[in-house]
Amino acid sequence: MDRRRLGCFIALAEELHFQRAAQRCHISQPGLSQQLFKLEKYLQVQLVYRTKRHVALTSAGEVFLTEARKIVRSMDDALELARHTESGRIGRLTIGATAPALFVLLPEVLQRFAAALPDVDVVVHEMTTAAQEEALRRGDIHAGLVHPPLDDESLSYVEVVRIPFDVVLSERNPLSERETLRLADLAHETFVLFPRRIGPKLYDRVFALCQEAGFSPATVVEASPAQSIIAMAACNIGVGFIASHLQQFERPLAVYRKLTGLAPDLPLAVAHTGDLESPALRHFLDVTVAVGQEVHTLT
Repeated sequence: MDRRRLGCFIALAEELHFQRAAQRCHISQPGLSQQLFKLEKYLQVQLVYRTKRHVALTSAGEVFLTEARKIVRSMDDALELARHTESGRIGRLTIGATAPALFVLLPEVLQRFAAALPDVDVVVHEMTTAAQEEALRRGDIHAGLVHPPLDDESLSYVEVVRIPFDVVLSERNPLSERETLRLADLAHETFVLFPRRIGPKLYDRVFALCQEAGFSPATVVEASPAQSIIAMAACNIGVGFIASHLQQFERPLAVYRKLTGLAPDLPLAVAHTGDLESPALRHFLDVTVAVGQEVHTLT
């Protein structure tokens, strides 16, 4: 069904005047008559009574007018949907995120992304960095918020922020009396760390920095997520590392101290396969980088 032909019929039905309808459709009056003739021939139905002085819809024309309006609206909606999809303003984006990235970065990213592309449905899965690498290779997710570097060199990523770790410890620990701490001050403490499988490179980085500071943690207790690390520290079981003020939950008996000098930090990056044909994905990457820069100014 020709959209222009239907539009000409609707204009004539509403104006009941060939000249005004032709002007409204930006064609000549003979052109409008030709469009109507072709429509009636296609339908094999007379839609309009016309004389030199009078134009009126037939009964069939009145019924068809209602349906023609529905068809035109449907065609216009379909065109708009296609254009929005092409421009990345509609569709679905599936994202992976580690637990820290989910808490520290993703809420602000999705708020800004939704403001720009409200019709794009975003699905989020909490996943480790290693799981996201596999999911990206399989095509299960479009992008991931990960802790670089990545094992898979075929994947692309942009580091968006590095967040310094602070120490969380019990207010009963004598070290809590100090305003700041150095990594070497923790040499005789039990470490409360996330399990190595969650972030093996980051886990190993903490141990490497400790060795640079002249010691190796004698005892390590694993806990996750951040709330559990804070709770273990409040119990005076050991000292933990918490990135970002956003993760520093207020908990009686637990205190936070800045680390100075040699200290671990939490890198966050947005990873993808390198295929950036999707406008929605490109916008997600841009927003993530922008939010990461803002988070950096707050750390």
